[in-house]
Amino acid sequence: MTRNKKTVLFLTGDYWHHADTIEPLKELMFPEDHWQVVFTEDPQDLFKMDAEPDLIVSFKDPVENDQIPTPVWCDEAWTERVLTLAKEHGTGVLFAHAAVTDLEPDHPIVREMIQAVFTGHPQQCPVSFRPVKDHPILSGVSAFTFRENDEHYMMSMLKDSEAEIIAQTESVNGIQPGMWVNQCGRGRICCITPGHTTGNLTCDAYLQVLKNASAWCCR
Repeated sequence: MTRNKKTVLFLTGDYWHHADTIEPLKELMFPEDHWQVVFTEDPQDLFKMDAEPDLIVSFKDPVENDQIPTPVWCDEAWTERVLTLAKEHGTGVLFAHAAVTDLEPDHPIVREMIQAVFTGHPQQCPVSFRPVKDHPILSGVSAFTFRENDEHYMMSMLKDSEAEIIAQTESVNGIQPGMWVNQCGRGRICCITPGHTTGNLTCDAYLQVLKNASAWCCR
């Protein structure tokens, strides 16, 4: 019997994070015998899928080019669609690295999904990832330091956040929330902050975290 494949919209590509630096993750995270992958830089592809995706993975900065005046691409229609998919269909959403940045605290995706606000990052430096709670996403994962310098994101959790912080990031600049999980209706939400370079994205420990997070988000 042929096992039905799960579907994932893998969204990436912005001024600071080119799609080709993230594309190696596609086959490493989502082998083709188990997944049907839409790897794209165009958020509008969400509306072109034949069926509701089981998972949405976004590495894409909500502001595609912050070097010029540019509005966020996750407009009202896109936001409504992703919230409906999560709440009613149970689509899981994994927000990684740049995807957690550049949205205002009152944006619905922040309020109901990310539940944290990006406040900046210092110069790239050695960054460590340290689990702080037992969670299926962290199964088989111990604390590790990325092999290349990374961006240590500074995050401010919303005051009324219901998200559970399950890992921290550490550097000479202090300790920050590094990974947290949340529920949005029927959908599971996971946010993770590090992963700026291809080398860091594809290191064994981080790849295990991403695979575990994908599996957990789409049950």
